[in-house]
Amino acid sequence: MKIKVREEGSVVIFSVDSSVLQEHIPVFRERLNDIIARKKCWIVFDLFEAHYISSIGISVLLEIKKKANDSGGEVVFANVNHLIMNLFKVTELLKTLEVHNSVEEAVEALKKKMP
Repeated sequence: MKIKVREEGSVVIFSVDSSVLQEHIPVFRERLNDIIARKKCWIVFDLFEAHYISSIGISVLLEIKKKANDSGGEVVFANVNHLIMNLFKVTELLKTLEVHNSVEEAVEALKKKMP
């Protein structure tokens, strides 16, 4: 799994090029914690190329979302496929996660929330 991180103003766009499986978690968690450590707490997870996220991957996403929220930021999701969306629905995560159809839409939503 390759991770791509880019910034658009104050927003970090975090993308992966494949599914997030258990064997990817150490690198996945490390990269995300590095972003939070740099005080970048407005994050879009672009899941366009992720076909699946393991349960541990979801727990890392929730952990990062909490850290971002505690730092005054927000985490949103973009380009979520049907399988992952169903996983979010079944686990009732859609009650707490914000999902957008595109990265552009997600970035705009975050910009509106920024102080």
